[in-house]
Amino acid sequence: MLSLDDIARDLSQKGNPLWKRVVLLFGRSFLDEKGYLKRRKLASIVFRSWRMLFLLNSLAHPLLFWETVRRLYRTKGEAVVIDGAVLFEAGFCPLLDFLLFVDAPLGHRLERLREQGLREREIILRVKNQKFLGCLRRRASKVLSNDTSLESLKREVSQAVRDWLSLEIEYGA
Repeated sequence: MLSLDDIARDLSQKGNPLWKRVVLLFGRSFLDEKGYLKRRKLASIVFRSWRMLFLLNSLAHPLLFWETVRRLYRTKGEAVVIDGAVLFEAGFCPLLDFLLFVDAPLGHRLERLREQGLREREIILRVKNQKFLGCLRRRASKVLSNDTSLESLKREVSQAVRDWLSLEIEYGA
């Protein structure tokens, strides 16, 4: 499995390509005393302004896309699950054979963001900026609802992937 969040985190580590672009565009005030990105400070700025979020995404998405393609190439054609919320806006949809959209009721999403330690204002701004969820939902091969336990969701995801893989084998797609 490839996690777009993990890849973005790797790319934004001190000295890496995304880190360099963020520092160039947003300035050194977004670095701590050791030179690492203050991710929460950056998030507090970009989620307040669609323009700022667009700027950050214009830096991050091409790097994220090509790093993911590089990692996919190393799998030598094996089936790979890509986990990420920015599949549509970062241009991943043409690469995907199967798109599984996991939806959650707004209340669940808000609670999960609270559990991450975000303040209410930050939560509202993040949810407001999730503009492409409908696009992903419409393009999805299958939609699952994440309104029960994590274990139940994992079983449903595993079953959906097994079903898709069996179709791939059966039809040689």
